[in-house]
Amino acid sequence: MVECGTLLIGEPGCRLATELNPLVADKGYRVRAVEDIKDVFLTLQDEKVNVLVMDACLPEKMGYEAISIIKSMYRNLPIIVTTDENNPELESRVRQMGIFYYHVKSFGTDELMLAIGSAMARSSR
Repeated sequence: MVECGTLLIGEPGCRLATELNPLVADKGYRVRAVEDIKDVFLTLQDEKVNVLVMDACLPEKMGYEAISIIKSMYRNLPIIVTTDENNPELESRVRQMGIFYYHVKSFGTDELMLAIGSAMARSSR
């Protein structure tokens, strides 16, 4: 299968990356998983990333605050923010930063996979 893009997942423990890897591999995407915001920035600097999926609270507790920095450096990078809890205040804050999609992990992976596919299609334009 031809590789169609790289998905960077920034999340403590990389549980989501483990769960998504077989699903995205079937679509030809490469998964790169990191556990902290520093490694998100280093990976974005060193590799071509098509879509970023990041936890709202990385270990440094600056997950969503980093969005504005990332968007200023990589304006067209689709960012999907994941969270453990459905929090309307957090959702409102991150949506104002121009994210691509907001995902509550307890809702399962079907919608997240649709969002990743749409974001990949958008990033390849």
